Amino acid sequence: MLPPLFKKIINFFNRFPEIGPRQALRLFFWLVKQPEENKKEFLESLKVLIENVKFCKYCFFPSLEEVCSICSNPKRNEEILMIVARETDVLTLETTKIFKGKYFILGGLILPFEEKSLIKERIKFLETRLKENKIKEVIIGLPFTREAEPTIKFLENILKKYSKIKITKLAKGIPAGGEIEFTDPETLKSALEQRK
Repeated sequence: MLPPLFKKIINFFNRFPEIGPRQALRLFFWLVKQPEENKKEFLESLKVLIENVKFCKYCFFPSLEEVCSICSNPKRNEEILMIVARETDVLTLETTKIFKGKYFILGGLILPFEEKSLIKERIKFLETRLKENKIKEVIIGLPFTREAEPTIKFLENILKKYSKIKITKLAKGIPAGGEIEFTDPETLKSALEQRK
């Protein structure tokens, strides 16, 4: 019933995280019903994004520059590095306005049946940064979920080699099974302040 082009676009939407077949259909029909100027604006913005987006060469946060606004900010403490799973974790942590260090984004978690090459590549880069001797503390800012445990253990084994670096984790003000992305700023603030 639907032309192949429509199906192709719907299938593309269906690949978005947390989007199922029904939401993909809704997104498609919503987009189709937009006024012409909205569609043009969306396409132009998407084109600019695709052609110009980079990943910060220090933390891997998406940016239009080689270095993101956090890593290029001279007021940030470059001796403290927080390792997080996703870009959305950085955005959520920044709402607390308490963390003044810098971030390192793994790009996900090490899960049994998922591709791990991106994370392993980033961890190699992390080790290069740790060898520079600027970092005095690494905070493991991963969620308290069963899925995150293998990644936390993997990181702890790597970080053990750097005896001069203090290794801390967020305090368990974040509920077990809780994702940083969905944690309220006050709980995050408490978890940061009580890290051990």
